[in-house]
Amino acid sequence: MVASLIFFMLLAMGLSGLRDKRWVTLSLFFACWVAIALLFLHHATDPLNISL
Repeated sequence: MVASLIFFMLLAMGLSGLRDKRWVTLSLFFACWVAIALLFLHHATDPLNISL
């Protein structure tokens, strides 16, 4: 669910690059960067349930 939201944010960022409003593209870029970093930190702290 969160990954698809990040995908749509990246899509919106790419499409906003076609317009002349640079601040929208940069804002979406940094919002996507933060969202991806938070998603990575969330998954990096999950324990691996591997029984060997």
